[in-house]
Amino acid sequence: MRKFGVSHPIPTKFANRIYDENKRVFIGKSFRKKAHEGDKFVIYESQGAKAYTGWGDIKFIGLMKVEDIIPRYKNKLMLTEKELKEYAGRRYQLTVIEFNKHVFPDRFVIMGGKYIKEDEYTMIEKNKD
Repeated sequence: MRKFGVSHPIPTKFANRIYDENKRVFIGKSFRKKAHEGDKFVIYESQGAKAYTGWGDIKFIGLMKVEDIIPRYKNKLMLTEKELKEYAGRRYQLTVIEFNKHVFPDRFVIMGGKYIKEDEYTMIEKNKD
């Protein structure tokens, strides 16, 4: 079984939208080519906790044209339409990571944004329930 995940730094303001408003689509500028559907998407809260604060299973990961993101994911986006356009700037495409339910760890896991290797993934799995 493949055990792999990816994390991205997310400001607390946007992490709270994931937790409080059930948003399930992350938008980023960098694309993690090694991550695939079924892998873990780990939320690294880059302000406030400065730690892993939750994760979910990736349903979709890929590059999308900015103009196609809003019609497809409008109500699931952790960004507003205005924030997305500002964030994109002149970029033609952005990374989209759609994930399912999120899980909260028993305690925060302090770590910077990076690929999650098998030993870390196993630790996350053990703290899942």
